Order: sequence, then C-alpha cells, then structure tokens
Amino acid sequence: MTFIEKNLANNEQIIYRAKLHWWIYGQSVFLLILGIVVFALWGKTEVVKIIGGLLVIIGLITLLNAYIRSSTSEFAVTNRRIMMKTGVTKRRLIELQLNRSDGLVIDQGIIGRIFNYGSIIIRTGNLEEIFSPVADPYEFKRQINNAIEESFAPFVNTPPGANMTGRGQ
Repeated sequence: MTFIEKNLANNEQIIYRAKLHWWIYGQSVFLLILGIVVFALWGKTEVVKIIGGLLVIIGLITLLNAYIRSSTSEFAVTNRRIMMKTGVTKRRLIELQLNRSDGLVIDQGIIGRIFNYGSIIIRTGNLEEIFSPVADPYEFKRQINNAIEESFAPFVNTPPGANMTGRGQ
C-alpha cells in the first residue's frame, strides 16, 4: 500500500496516478556510457582511466539517486484533492483541495514535447510547487480538471434556494 493510499479520507478514491518520466535517468545513463567509453577506448594512461572510472562512479550514484527519487514520488488526483508526495528521509506532501487550487501551469520544452514530459507548477495563494519531470503532464491536468468538474456536478442542475439535504421542509 502506497503512502497516498494510506492517507485517503473516508469515501475518497484515487481517480488518476501520475509518475515521474524515465527522462530522470538520462543524465545518469549518459555519464555511465561516457565513462565506459573513456575507460575502454581512450584509457591508455592512468589519468584517462581514472577519469573514466570517476564518470562511471558518478553515473552509478546519480542512477541510484534517480531510482530513489522515482520510486518515492507519488502524484495522485482523488475525487476530493490533488496529492503529491516526494522524498524518503525528508518527506514532502502537498495536498490541494480541488476547490482551492488557483492554478496549474505546465512547462514543457521541445524535448519534453518530443518525449511527453514536463514540469507541473501548482500555484495556490503564495505557494508555488514545481514537480518535474512528470510523464504525460497534460493528461494529469485533464484529470484534475475532470475531478474539479465532477466535484461540482451535484450543484449544476440544482435551482437556487433548493434544499440540498434531500429532506422535506
């Protein structure tokens, strides 16, 4: 059971889950490959072998960091709120009620458009939270908008002044 599942309120259901994009592994894989190439192809001197080895070690460390970041980040839209949790030792949880979020901005450059990832920026009051790189950010935004619309659905066809409790007067 995930952190978000453990912290759902009564009758609250997860509508959509998002996750970090595989792009977070890109820099690590690049460093690993570069280190292996430097070590194997150009490693004729001790200095070049050390540089290649350091690149491999840095690549492995950043790969482990990206894996931990990916496996400990949760993004969910429920029928009541948006929940975003990151971190292991320093856990950070952002919860926004569907009726209280001021704005959701998606920042997506050309590489993000090609590989379908982007930064999600949530603004509410004086708070601004950035989560990046989130896979399929426009689907995440669409699910939030659908959840907001659904949360107001019971009130759409109700005439003004109608009794909302379902009981007689």
